[in-house]
Amino acid sequence: KNRGMTANIVFELLTVEERFQTSDIGLILTPDFPVRDGWKNVEEQVVVVTPVGQKITVRAQLHMMHFKFGVAPTEEQRKRTWRVVVSLPDVDKAAVPVGSRVLVSPAIHRAVLGSDLEPCRDGYTDSK
Repeated sequence: KNRGMTANIVFELLTVEERFQTSDIGLILTPDFPVRDGWKNVEEQVVVVTPVGQKITVRAQLHMMHFKFGVAPTEEQRKRTWRVVVSLPDVDKAAVPVGSRVLVSPAIHRAVLGSDLEPCRDGYTDSK
């Protein structure tokens, strides 16, 4: 039974709090995430579910980015200097309203959040 390429994109990574359209990397979504040990930038298909339930499958880039907070950053800002940011290079801001959910594969969910996952319906298990 082939359920298509998006069959295993079932784990929620984030609910969009804000989004910023840029000319270089596309639509940047917040929240962003701490950088975990061994992080490698990735690009893969994700599913965006809008607040009204519309689903779109789009290309996403999850990249480590450096943020500058001026000459005297606070301790809180210092902790946020390097972050993993989700961007959608091919999507317009209007297509991803605040409150949209971004669903990802188990591997991306684990890479970003570091949490162990239970096996899901399509037979994925969290062991190598």
